[in-house]
Amino acid sequence: MFEKLQNKTILLVEDEEVIRENIASMLGFFFKKVYTASDGFDGLDQYEEHLPDIVMTDLKMPNMGGFELLEELKKRSSHAYTIIVSAHTDKELLIQAIHDGVDRYLVKPLTEDELFDAFNAYLEKIDNETPDVVQLSERVTINFDRAEATKDDQTAHLNKKEMLLLKLLLLDVERIFTYEEIENQVWGSKSMSLAALRSVVRDLRKKIGQEFIVNISGTGYRMQ
Repeated sequence: MFEKLQNKTILLVEDEEVIRENIASMLGFFFKKVYTASDGFDGLDQYEEHLPDIVMTDLKMPNMGGFELLEELKKRSSHAYTIIVSAHTDKELLIQAIHDGVDRYLVKPLTEDELFDAFNAYLEKIDNETPDVVQLSERVTINFDRAEATKDDQTAHLNKKEMLLLKLLLLDVERIFTYEEIENQVWGSKSMSLAALRSVVRDLRKKIGQEFIVNISGTGYRMQ
């Protein structure tokens, strides 16, 4: 079930060093890469640098707490799966977590069963959003697990930016994704020039065909 996690990345934000190291060590058995941060500010930097698939954060931390971090991720149009891990069970905090759209709220100390349930829910969610294999047409197939695009029996590797852009556009094929959203989701902390974006789109079109990615002049891109 969890083989798919081997291709995923997770960011753990926890201010207590021993707890952070113990949880990170456990997560390392499941994920391709585990990034760690000691507070919300550090977590935001790590998020923008690495664009992890999952953000797991404590609530009460110095400098910037978990809710403030999640608010900053919202401003960046983040699609990361969010898990709060906290010793606090106050009703007000649970209500705020629901209001903020948090995917999971786990109470310390963590158990393996709770982690398994959270990761299983994450896998079910991404399966519903973007399947591992997407058939764009009879001639073109995208395999996100393998980072490959196959067109007329010719297979090409997809790099990280190409994968992130395709996943973003496929979240809603009726929607135009703005340049700002694309910068946040594909470039993270690095500035995106329109020339760099056009270069990624040009390379993608060579691999999947010219007809699928449409530019909306002055606004952004959408799938067709």
